[in-house]
Amino acid sequence: MNLTKEKHMNRSKRILASLLIFSLTSFLSAQMTVSGTVTDAATGSALAGANVVVDGTNNGAAANASGAFTISNVPNGATLTASMIGYADASMAAASTVNFRLSASSIEMSGLEVLASRADEKTPVAYTNVTKADLEARLGSQDIPMALNTTPSVYATQQGGGAGDARINVRGFNQRNVAVMINGVPQNDMENGWVYWSNW
Repeated sequence: MNLTKEKHMNRSKRILASLLIFSLTSFLSAQMTVSGTVTDAATGSALAGANVVVDGTNNGAAANASGAFTISNVPNGATLTASMIGYADASMAAASTVNFRLSASSIEMSGLEVLASRADEKTPVAYTNVTKADLEARLGSQDIPMALNTTPSVYATQQGGGAGDARINVRGFNQRNVAVMINGVPQNDMENGWVYWSNW
């Protein structure tokens, strides 16, 4: 009686072990490793960095510098999709070797309009016109800076009795920091920045 029971238990264990091995074999045979390449359909060059994923899963790989990829544990009957920026996606059924050829595609985007505005102004800099008549009336026998003494933000003074001793300040800056030009040619001394009004 005990021998029969023991035989029966041994038989059950063997059947259970066989079923387990069969199930494991079936599970393993239902998955595969997929290898392949991703290339440009027009030039045949490798598309390094292209993404290949198993649809519906997070399983995937990126193509290396040669365009090659390998994905493990791919279920039988699965679909693989390859994608890369600037190319149309391509899908293929899983097999031991899958080679993708992607075609270039342009991505149309809506137009971008950049607008800018600024306050209206008559001129970007402040200026004052001094006419020939004004020069004759204001200047007399004085140095040129004295003709600008009535101009806003300008202060001119005669520092000595000689010709060319006048000094001018514009908005607090002395003439070392004020560019004096005649027909676009700077008149300031290159070494110290002074303007020698007696030169003209």
